[in-house]
Amino acid sequence: MAINYPTFSYNNPRIHGQTVFIKRGPHQGKLGIIAKSMDSDRFLISQADFGSEKVIFKRSDFLVHRYRKIKVPIDRVAGKNPDVL
Repeated sequence: MAINYPTFSYNNPRIHGQTVFIKRGPHQGKLGIIAKSMDSDRFLISQADFGSEKVIFKRSDFLVHRYRKIKVPIDRVAGKNPDVL
């Protein structure tokens, strides 16, 4: 049986664990991973360039790399703490 409807959503709110690129503010240009949703507009981001640091960002301050593969060196993913893997 063929599926005749979309199997994904571009505005899916379930973005936990996704890699993000910070586009605004003092952390501009850093990569991180969404650890927790604080509310519909604020998210807790850590790992990658943040290491064990946890920072809260507005949804408009980052881009989600959900639909493309990014090559990230393993030390940037694990940060300074390899125990996060």
